[in-house]
Amino acid sequence: MKKIIILAAIALLSQSLLFAQNGKAVSDKDVPERYVKDFKRLSPDTKNVEWYLIDTLIYDATFRNENGTQTSYRFSPKGTETRWYVEEKYYPHAIVAKVQTEHPGYKIKELYTLMIKNKVTYQVLVGQRKGLFVKKWKHMRIMNFETDGKFIDEVEL
Repeated sequence: MKKIIILAAIALLSQSLLFAQNGKAVSDKDVPERYVKDFKRLSPDTKNVEWYLIDTLIYDATFRNENGTQTSYRFSPKGTETRWYVEEKYYPHAIVAKVQTEHPGYKIKELYTLMIKNKVTYQVLVGQRKGLFVKKWKHMRIMNFETDGKFIDEVEL
């Protein structure tokens, strides 16, 4: 029963991840004040923040941190997630190898370090690029890994 609840929670999180890619850009004036205040507390000196409405009560604040790394905070009533996007040249070898062996023909769309409630993992969005003129992502999956590269689980989107 516990596994079913965990898988359901991951599935819900995964669905919101897909919407993150297509979230609606909004002004910070359209974001709940508590999220804007939380963002300013977490990153007081950050400029050029892009806000996205992901779902009714879920917002992403995406920006480049002082090191130039694309970073995102996801604010929701359940808490805040922090994501640090990893450039392709820095992808961990164990993760790339696992994607290639488990899903031949799939590509990594995004790989980021995810921190939720002080637990850090890697989350990888993979899929196939299909299309004659415009390549669209199909058959998307989210793969979760420990920070040492150990595979945790996978969710089909």
